[in-house]
Amino acid sequence: MLSPNQRRSRFSLAYIQAVAAVAGYQVCEPPVDEESIDGTLMGREGRRPRLDFQAKSTGQNVLGTDTVAFPLSIKNYDDLRGDCLVPRILIVVVMPENESDWVVHSEQELALRHCGYWMSLCGMPSTDNLTSVTVHLPRLQTFDSASLRDIMTLVDRRQFP
Repeated sequence: MLSPNQRRSRFSLAYIQAVAAVAGYQVCEPPVDEESIDGTLMGREGRRPRLDFQAKSTGQNVLGTDTVAFPLSIKNYDDLRGDCLVPRILIVVVMPENESDWVVHSEQELALRHCGYWMSLCGMPSTDNLTSVTVHLPRLQTFDSASLRDIMTLVDRRQFP
């Protein structure tokens, strides 16, 4: 059986897979996460845009009025803030603390609860912190199918950091 952390991780990837499927993008997971990349979103239109992502999940109360405050390890922060050929984003899936509330399903619906948020850390400053840095993801940047299409359009145009 998976540990609670492993279950949260798999849930966040399932959320991302569902969003990508509706938006029409493929998700590929690398066999090893060496550079804070949990997956790559790939498009088939235009110049075949690609977007790497680091997926995180939390059941903690991290929602502020305008931002999601998420403590990110220094390794992940440094890996995601660098300038790369393939853009990278952080996706944080905020979910209920109680595991039995993560999914609601019936013959009429399948609902994954609550919501994912995204942010590019490209160009963020270095930090003197040794273990983690709290990143503040704008709550307006929900990770949904419409926002993913917008991001991938910018990636295709080489206008995304």
